[in-house]
Amino acid sequence: MIASRRPGRHAVAIAAALAAGGALIGAAAPTATAEAPSAATRLKPFTLTSPDFRDGGKLPAWTEFGGPGSEGAPCQGRNLAPRLDWRNAPAGTLGYALLVNDPDAPLAGGWHHWVLYDIPGTATRVDGHGTLQYTQGANSFDTNGMPVVGWGGPCPPATGQPHHYVFTLYALSTPALPSAGLTYEQVTAAIQPYVLGATSIVGTFKLP
Repeated sequence: MIASRRPGRHAVAIAAALAAGGALIGAAAPTATAEAPSAATRLKPFTLTSPDFRDGGKLPAWTEFGGPGSEGAPCQGRNLAPRLDWRNAPAGTLGYALLVNDPDAPLAGGWHHWVLYDIPGTATRVDGHGTLQYTQGANSFDTNGMPVVGWGGPCPPATGQPHHYVFTLYALSTPALPSAGLTYEQVTAAIQPYVLGATSIVGTFKLP
């Protein structure tokens, strides 16, 4: 999933180059020249950001897994999710789903850290920092066989190797999914007919 963000950036760069090329080609035609700058101005990609970490940077220490549900786990952090902001959602967006995955985990499909959905189409951020919003699904952690719901922070092996946490926000043409407590896989399957676009940001974390 990390590599999947790069094509998006390349696509934006290519589109910008094409717009610039169109402006040059149309220089001999006054009407085309007048329209080219406005076309470039309209290039506003769906973008996810966070005031708590930069894309590709370290997640704050307070995001580390801990608290209720962490019994027996090697991590004892504050388990607080970062704040996330987004802009330029696709036209027709009625809702969002947010999925966070660690593809470096020694588990097929990665380790799922956050499943959040039924986010209204009017929203432009998730507050994090312990604030419970929208419908929280089950992550990959469990307590005595019972799934942990909500944010489950990073808890990689204490090897000193950084793990990458991919936050992906999906813009949907539906305001809600059919039920609460869905898993990562269930949300992925449920949103398939409704995805209008997606945007990602990556944070890293390592122990010790």
